[in-house]
Amino acid sequence: MSKLKNALASALVFVIVGAMSAEQATMTADSMRYDPAASVITVSGSVRVTHPDGEIFGDNGSGSVDGGNFEIHGNVRGYFRDNDGVPVSLTCADAYLSVGSDGARALTAKGGATLIKRAEKLSADSITWHSSGDRYYALGDVLGDFETYTIDADAVSRDARIFSARAVRKFYDKTRKITMSANNADGVIINERISELAATGGVVITASDGNGGVTRAAGDKSVYSRDNGTVVVTGGAAITRAGRKLDSGRIVYYVDTGRVDATGNPTLTFETGRNR
Repeated sequence: MSKLKNALASALVFVIVGAMSAEQATMTADSMRYDPAASVITVSGSVRVTHPDGEIFGDNGSGSVDGGNFEIHGNVRGYFRDNDGVPVSLTCADAYLSVGSDGARALTAKGGATLIKRAEKLSADSITWHSSGDRYYALGDVLGDFETYTIDADAVSRDARIFSARAVRKFYDKTRKITMSANNADGVIINERISELAATGGVVITASDGNGGVTRAAGDKSVYSRDNGTVVVTGGAAITRAGRKLDSGRIVYYVDTGRVDATGNPTLTFETGRNR
């Protein structure tokens, strides 16, 4: 998601490398215990893992000495720099590093997980990042504030260019001043921007014309094209503006001009201004 893409990758690389690998990382704690039979090290009290790229702190932790699997718990804080040298911070209650059978690594932050880079912020109950490409999954009270949009949902995920969100309470495009809520939303990311977003289930969209006017569209489905500046609503589609309501099978709303095209038995309801 936007510039946080590199930040997520940096967090994952740092914890992977920092977990006692061959990159001259160091670990300190109030106490350490090593089990040679299981090749597991357990640390507790003021745990600190440092690496040239940054450092991570916690109250206690344990894992394999080769860094393949490691976990750190209690007031976890990480401070590091991304590939461009920009400072990034990570906070959570617990962090887990795991390695799959295919060698792909994943870092899961749980308990008030928050990642901040400059003015961008992603927080959730749980966030998992994968080392293989731009892949992450955030679950539980997800709040994302990015360069061009914000989102508030129960779940948000990205797999390369594919973006998905569930129980979307609010998606807001900062540039076009469009707000959307829906049961589900699936989109495509191009150049770190959500180029197209398809929503289903109780879709409600509001748009401001910049002069105090507000247009509200609702329906079963919608497709928002940021590049084309259009919102297509279908399935019990309705659009209201300035006391007028248009019901139709399919409605196309042009964000920049306010133009509306309707097909499928359109019906317009409006106020006549007659006193009663």
